[in-house]
Amino acid sequence: MTATAVLTGLGVLATAVPAGAASTPARNNSKSEDVLLVHGYDPVWAAKFDCKDYFKDVIKGFKDYKWKGKVRGVAFYKDDWNCDFRIAKGERDRGLKQLGKDLANKIYKDYTSKGKSVDLLGHSMGGLIIQAALTGVAKKESGFPKKLYVEDVVTLGTPHAGTGWGWGHDYQQTKDMRPKSSFLKWLKNNPQSTQATDWTAIGSNSDAIVSETSATAGGFKHWARYDNLPGVDDHAALKAVGTGTHKMQYRNEPGGTSSWKKRGAPVDWATASLYYYTSW
Repeated sequence: MTATAVLTGLGVLATAVPAGAASTPARNNSKSEDVLLVHGYDPVWAAKFDCKDYFKDVIKGFKDYKWKGKVRGVAFYKDDWNCDFRIAKGERDRGLKQLGKDLANKIYKDYTSKGKSVDLLGHSMGGLIIQAALTGVAKKESGFPKKLYVEDVVTLGTPHAGTGWGWGHDYQQTKDMRPKSSFLKWLKNNPQSTQATDWTAIGSNSDAIVSETSATAGGFKHWARYDNLPGVDDHAALKAVGTGTHKMQYRNEPGGTSSWKKRGAPVDWATASLYYYTSW
């Protein structure tokens, strides 16, 4: 049974658009939004990623799903390449709150100011950058745009409650990922954009870098936890495994946590979650 089939069965009624919000894009099940892919932390000296290679399996998943919007890689390290949505040219000492501000302002300039909404997907630290972007807007903090239109967010192996690997380096980005850091305390649970935003957090019990409890923290309505994905590195597998069925459990509030079941791959689950605007 695919993730799409499960999600279809879990659909709920749409939320009414409030009066006076005619200029806000309608929320709906759609493959037409552009998707911005935010990569994670680079632990090696280079501090750079090839976005197309980093997300090659995710990009293939969107093609297989017949996604109509653009799928764009976000660059924030100065030497990132094959990325077509640059928000910064920094190093590993550019903190996650600042990167969230960079992302929010770029989304506002290229999309929100034109009345367009986007979907976002972040792997590992990339999910925290997304959470920071929406937190700053929701808190109306200085330097962040006054509004954003972000319909759906998926995070894969994101340390929403921190990771012990944050002690491995002394860069600002790793400091921000340490459990109980001031940055993590600043983040809002389930931060919402002006359009309202549906979050799905996906993790794995076998992820040696980000625990399943941290990956599915953050107060989001939907999460999925895999038991043991193919290969030796579940942290990478969350963005690489796009076929087959795998042992996992999920929660779709207001319902409770499911029993362990065989369901679709994480890439399949992620694309379906960005399609459905409310159930996933």
